[in-house]
Amino acid sequence: MRNFRPALILICSLLFSCVETLITIDVLPDARYRMGIISKGDKEDIEDSDFRLPQSKEWNTKRFKEIDEETGDIIHFSSSESLLKGTNLLIKNNHKGGLRYPISVKLKKGFFSDTYILHQLFEGRGVDKKYPTLAQALMEPGDESKQIVAFTEVMLHCLKESLYTSSSSSTIEDLLKERIVNHFHGVFYKAGKDENLKDIVLREKNESANIVSLPENFMRSNFQPFKSMLPRGNIDSLLIGMLPCIEEANSTIKLNDDSFKLISTLPGRVFMSNSDSVYSDTLLWSFDLKDFTNDSYAVEAASIIYYPKKIQKAILVGTILILFVLFLIAKRKAIL
Repeated sequence: MRNFRPALILICSLLFSCVETLITIDVLPDARYRMGIISKGDKEDIEDSDFRLPQSKEWNTKRFKEIDEETGDIIHFSSSESLLKGTNLLIKNNHKGGLRYPISVKLKKGFFSDTYILHQLFEGRGVDKKYPTLAQALMEPGDESKQIVAFTEVMLHCLKESLYTSSSSSTIEDLLKERIVNHFHGVFYKAGKDENLKDIVLREKNESANIVSLPENFMRSNFQPFKSMLPRGNIDSLLIGMLPCIEEANSTIKLNDDSFKLISTLPGRVFMSNSDSVYSDTLLWSFDLKDFTNDSYAVEAASIIYYPKKIQKAILVGTILILFVLFLIAKRKAIL
């Protein structure tokens, strides 16, 4: 496989003024496609889990760093590249927290033309349904009150997820689940009113690398009224069941600092795309978290290659057939 890291670095030098991730997709005539992903940032940006690069054996993955000539800062890069075909998930579904971005390239062969269809989906985070104040808090990072409300919404959503979807809670009656949720609604509301929640949020923030962390002691103490009603060890299981959901919320928050550019070329003439701009045969999309905060962001394009010789032959054969039919008609009329 051709190594195109130098080309990616060259493009990055032109586009990475405020860009974190660049994705390149070069669709080949046989419908295989070369895909390259390169992320740039500080060490923490590269190592966190909000946007994961593919790690399977089909991918050539590298980490490297460069020194910014102007500032002297160390810039960290992570890159992956592969030659693919068909549909690829890229990221396994067990990475719940990180952004998933499956891709598909299809070739529809015809007699006179071949059509190439590119489709990639950056899956929506569903923020408004899960924790609606979080989107506002991300847009107004200085508003402390919105951060507290968003923290509460994340905890209540993740508690519900653990109660209603984890296997350990299958033995808990629905009425008791509802009571637990209502109880914690009241608990978080009171803690917010008394300004105790602010201290809890700040303490958890200081003790963890994550932006939002499970306030374990707070949750355990407020589970006590239900301890005798729950199976043994169930409180532990419910708290553990909240962690993947909290990880997903943290990934969404971290994605707020990420921006993406996607560059693609397709064989033939592009006749359909939702790209932001086109340079000759190159399509460019630019997007960030606001584009997939709730619904998925789709990258779509299609191109076509015509075969003029086949078209010419078809026209020639058709003309000959028409003339032959007209000749037969004329001949029949002459006989009559």
